[in-house]
Amino acid sequence: MEKRIFIGSFVKIDGFDKKYTLIKKEFGGLIKGRWIPEENFHITYRFIGNVNPRQLEEIKTVLKPSLGIEYEANLIFRGVGAFPNLLKPRVFFLKVDDTRGVLDRLNGFVNEKLALLGYPPEKRPFKPHITLKRVKGYSAEKFQAKVREFSDYEFGKQAIIKLSIIESILSPGGAKYKIVE
Repeated sequence: MEKRIFIGSFVKIDGFDKKYTLIKKEFGGLIKGRWIPEENFHITYRFIGNVNPRQLEEIKTVLKPSLGIEYEANLIFRGVGAFPNLLKPRVFFLKVDDTRGVLDRLNGFVNEKLALLGYPPEKRPFKPHITLKRVKGYSAEKFQAKVREFSDYEFGKQAIIKLSIIESILSPGGAKYKIVE
């Protein structure tokens, strides 16, 4: 049976629930879409998509040296932004400042190992972020002004990060993510 997977790291920001309530209040009327539940917060290094059991085993094998290990990091969650840009937001996100470069190193490792299996390199540059909402509509000027207002707002920190193969299980109520054993 195929699984829809990506390579990533779950994120747990201590005390973020109150700050997330603030973000939802401040941005809720400015952008339409479904808010991502905190338990789904993650950093994606590489989205792979549907894989069969053999492909999944190959991916596990090449990534095994780094899976589940706790890496010391200094992640600072500061500011918000949008992809592809503030004029045409499709994804509203929390910015991640990786002061030790751990995420870049993990991203490089993941892409190097997946290349051995024939997965082509990602064309877009790696920009670590936490998706808060997939934007379905927005109030342009007000949204842009509010993003600027929160540009340096610090939402929290995280000191440890783990690399995981994560399954994305789609449902009408939204995706559920779980680490592949």
